[in-house]
Amino acid sequence: MKVRGIDLTVVFKVVVSILFYMSLSLLIPATYSLVVGDGQVMDFIYPFLLVGSIYLLAYQIEIRDDLTLKEAILSISLIWLVFPAISAMAYWINGAIPDFIEAYFESASGFTTTGASILTNVEAMPKSLLLWRSTTNWVGGLGFVVFAIALLPALGSGGMQMMKFEASKAVEEKLKPKVKEVARIIFVIYNGLIIAEILLLLLGGMPLFDAVNHAFCTIATGGFSVKNSSIGSYHSVFIEMVVALFMVFGSVNFLNWYHFYRTKNWKVFFKSEENKLYFTILGVAIVLCTLVLTVDGFYNPFQALRYSIFQVINSASTTGFSSTDYTHWPTFVLAVLIILEFLGGVSGSTAGGLKQFRLVALGKSIYGELKKTAHPRLVYRIKLDGKTLDFSALNAIWAFGAAFTFVTVIVGILLCLTGTDLVTAFSSSIACASCSGPGLLKTGPAGNYHFFADWQKLILSIEMILGRLEIFALFAVFMPSFWKD
Repeated sequence: MKVRGIDLTVVFKVVVSILFYMSLSLLIPATYSLVVGDGQVMDFIYPFLLVGSIYLLAYQIEIRDDLTLKEAILSISLIWLVFPAISAMAYWINGAIPDFIEAYFESASGFTTTGASILTNVEAMPKSLLLWRSTTNWVGGLGFVVFAIALLPALGSGGMQMMKFEASKAVEEKLKPKVKEVARIIFVIYNGLIIAEILLLLLGGMPLFDAVNHAFCTIATGGFSVKNSSIGSYHSVFIEMVVALFMVFGSVNFLNWYHFYRTKNWKVFFKSEENKLYFTILGVAIVLCTLVLTVDGFYNPFQALRYSIFQVINSASTTGFSSTDYTHWPTFVLAVLIILEFLGGVSGSTAGGLKQFRLVALGKSIYGELKKTAHPRLVYRIKLDGKTLDFSALNAIWAFGAAFTFVTVIVGILLCLTGTDLVTAFSSSIACASCSGPGLLKTGPAGNYHFFADWQKLILSIEMILGRLEIFALFAVFMPSFWKD
């Protein structure tokens, strides 16, 4: 069935097929539940059977092996909107989160690797559900760059269309020659990093269950924890530094990891302008926060450095963990952390935010315009890693920056309608748009998003999905022009 040039039959089969492969992850907590005998098995089996039965119907449909651009946009938008609803069923059926809107919020937060939560007492949740929370981080972090393309080679060129809306343009171009091979290797690297972190966390004295969950959420830069006080619960410098290191690993371009896998040369991480800027920002922010926390008398120099390293990396990687309740820190430090969340990590990583490659391009564009003001006849070119960016790419970068800011402001205003203070409202909006999780004050590391009205939680859920899909893919579906031939 076609509507305005969009074959809905193709879209239906593609969406259901990917949802089925993703719903296989429900078997992870189901297996754990079966092993420990906590009686939660069917909470995960019911949603899986629902998706599986629909998939059996969709499997019978014969479709062409590629997607048009519009079909790809619609498919990926539906997947990111529908999978959180499937995931939410586990919380809802169990009764741990009886309000479906809240269950959807928790699921959207997990799948988009945001780390925002409505739970007031994480440790009271059944362990199998906590494992499911972390698994949604793992699934979302792995993402469609690897997950959808690796599992659905039958999509052909359609797979490339779908990747276009999950990865940056630079990543897309680099993957084109041998996408399946790169996807497979990145899949191995991603899970290899998780295993490495689990072993190090065990070495630091963290229990196995906790180590698995935190590793799932660290590499995904998702930030869900099984403890109410997050990483701070363990009171361990070693554990904090291990998690901080792997948050950096998760927030750099996974193509760097691919090239490292092929070359065994660490220099690949320091060649791109984007990585150089990211590491520079991390270093400067850590030094500044350490100095302010020390001078203002909050901690001694060692403690200030310890907490600054963790929280700066946590914010810049948009992860969402915490090693202490930082909401009482100096305003300057809090401002730095919020700015870092807004800027985000590196393209091709699991991190959210504006992304560093856009920051590099915007900075060069502003500098070029300043030079042109002094020399009107000047014609300048903007290069990224030696490659010239055309005007269409620059326009897209500026448009994204404007749209990203517009969304955070509008949602922040909507959150204020029920009397929420400005700091909580706008920090929460920035945290959800950048997929970084905790905000400030009421939604800080010691708080949660439970107090918002259901309609506000739904808006924040959509904002998280917008941020993960980088705004335009989801917006496009709701434009009248999208449905015209």
